[in-house]
Amino acid sequence: MLSNTGLSKYFWAEAVNTTCYLVNQSPSTAIDFKTHEEVWSDTPANYSHLRVFGCPAYFHVNDGKFEPRAKKVIFLDYATGVKGYRLWCPDLKSPKFVISKDITFDENYMLQPRKESVVDISCSGEEANKQVELESKVTKGV
Repeated sequence: MLSNTGLSKYFWAEAVNTTCYLVNQSPSTAIDFKTHEEVWSDTPANYSHLRVFGCPAYFHVNDGKFEPRAKKVIFLDYATGVKGYRLWCPDLKSPKFVISKDITFDENYMLQPRKESVVDISCSGEEANKQVELESKVTKGV
């Protein structure tokens, strides 16, 4: 999940939490291919709240009359104990986690990993260029 979104290893705990949440929402063979919610409440599971991990999203802010009404964030996880989503706001001034339920998701667009994040920093300049060229040949199928 982290490699598809281009997020760093810093977000591995959010990826694990999201995976556990999705596994718990999935049907189980032990209970005749029903979800835990179906067995508990006799109502079919609702999957409309599920979102793509790492997709860009926009949450509502009220910073003033002439300021933008939304901030761009990255969807990471489903908040526990409250109705909402856990988001990462990569603001340059103060990067932080945000929990909000007033969100617009852009699931058609995914963040792409940067080449500089893939390259090993300990390499010299020539070795790093060779590594990027090799990775680009692999992705192109050469």
